[in-house]
This record gives sequence, structure tokens and C-alpha cells, in this order.
Amino acid sequence: MNPTRPKAFLLDMDGTLYFKGEPCPGAIETVNYLRQEKYQLRFLTNTTAKTPKMLHEQMQSLGFDIHENEIFNATYACLLYLRTQPNARCHFMVDDAVKAFFNEIPVDDKAPDFVVVGDYGEGFDFHALNHAFRLLMEGAELIALQKGLYWFSSEGMFLDCGAFVTLLETAASKTARIMGKPSETFFKIALDSLQLSANEAIVVGDDITSDILGAETMKMRSILVKTGKFKPNQLENPVAKPTWVLESISALPELF
Repeated sequence: MNPTRPKAFLLDMDGTLYFKGEPCPGAIETVNYLRQEKYQLRFLTNTTAKTPKMLHEQMQSLGFDIHENEIFNATYACLLYLRTQPNARCHFMVDDAVKAFFNEIPVDDKAPDFVVVGDYGEGFDFHALNHAFRLLMEGAELIALQKGLYWFSSEGMFLDCGAFVTLLETAASKTARIMGKPSETFFKIALDSLQLSANEAIVVGDDITSDILGAETMKMRSILVKTGKFKPNQLENPVAKPTWVLESISALPELF
């Protein structure tokens, strides 16, 4: 195959480059190949339990040649958005390390403008959720760093923050503003950092909803890899159609 060569790849991380704490077979070599071929790279993730710096350290420890300024996650996208909201006050439902990332944003746990929900782990108890519900009913708007329903670790499957965002949306009759994939805003931030248009980059990911649907919304080409979250039945009546489907990211060099 010899499709039109892109200038950049937007690579999903968890499930595409690594899975359950280990690099996917051939992923490190593929990233090295893309660098050798002079493609521009951005690494996109909906992981919100870590800052870009923490993600950079994690990827380096796994053996990937990645630079911190190439990593875009929903936490960073949210910070950029909040900077556009004058005097925005927020109630944060995020891990303490991530909350520190938002230290320039005023915290208000009684009458905020926004309730910001990300990875909160065991913090999602009844008291915390009910408090957030009351804030929303009193006028706060809901921001979801991402809306994934579950994620994988070496210990198995875990509920993701999207499950709790959906609960709050339903109870408070609110629609969350999504910061991460598949929102157009998230992909636009990555493209703007490259100074490229949508037809000059290709999205690669394992999640047909967040990765492939996001690419389709942006009118970008996409590659779905059969690793991570991928399930064969997702191709029967897909919410979005990838341009290509590969067994894993290790097959990407065969395309370009």
C-alpha cells in the first residue's frame, strides 16, 4: 500500500503504545521508525490521573523516545480552557497531584462556576458525588476531563470517571463539556501545536469511540489497532469508520 504520506501522527498511548503497564509488541520500534522517517508526533491520552510531566516519566521508563512537549492529555486541555474563563472558580474531583497542576485556578467548594471531574479513584464515594450533584443543581457547570467508562491495569478492569460523569449528568440534567477525546477541541489543540491541518495528520488508537470517532469528527484519517480496548464486535456496527484497521501499531510502518 502507498497511501498519501501524512506529515504527522497523533498516537494514542494506553492500549496502543502500552497496555497494562507494558509496551505493546513493536510499539517502541514503531515510534523510533516514525522519528527516523521525520514524521512529527503527538501523543494523546485521556489519562487524567497524571500530569504531562508524570506521563513523560512513565513513557521514558518504558523505553519510549518521547518528549514532554509532545504529550497532550485532557488535564492540559482543561487548563487551557479554564484560562479562557475570566475569574473561573472550580470544585475539583481529581487526584491531589493533578489538582496541584491547576494551582493557578481558584478553588471554590461551596459556590463554584465549574465542577471539574477527572480520575478520582476511591474519592468517588457517596458524599463526594452528592456534594458535586448539589453544586450542579445550584448552578455550576460540569466539566469532564474525559468520559471513558472503564480502563485496564495489571490488576484488571476499573470503572473510569466517565461512569460518574454520566451519573452526575443524569441526576442534575446537565451536559458535561468534555475536555479529552473525542472532543474537537482536544484534537484541535494537538493540530495547532503542529501548525497542521486535519488532512495532514493521522490518528492512531485502539478506542473506536474516543480515537476513531474523534478523528472522523475532525475529518482526519485514522488507524484502529486491535490491541487494548479493541473488541471485534466494534466493527459490526461501528460508531465511526477507521480508514485502516491494523493488528497492532507494529504494522504501521508497512503502510507508510
